[in-house]
Amino acid sequence: MASFKAIVVMAIWTVLVGYGLYSVGAHENFREPLWALGIGTALLVTHMVNMAIYFKVAGEKPFQWAS
Repeated sequence: MASFKAIVVMAIWTVLVGYGLYSVGAHENFREPLWALGIGTALLVTHMVNMAIYFKVAGEKPFQWAS
């Protein structure tokens, strides 16, 4: 259950970042080098925060498939 909660929180965070990128026009300017660096950095930070969220919420226990 902890993994499910972590995934939900990660999805909310990712949607917020996606909305932020969309609202500043990242989808229209991704071909420009400075925009590409900014977008890439934002996506990298998003991934790192997602990992931190997962380990903070779910702990060190990996997801277990029901058997």
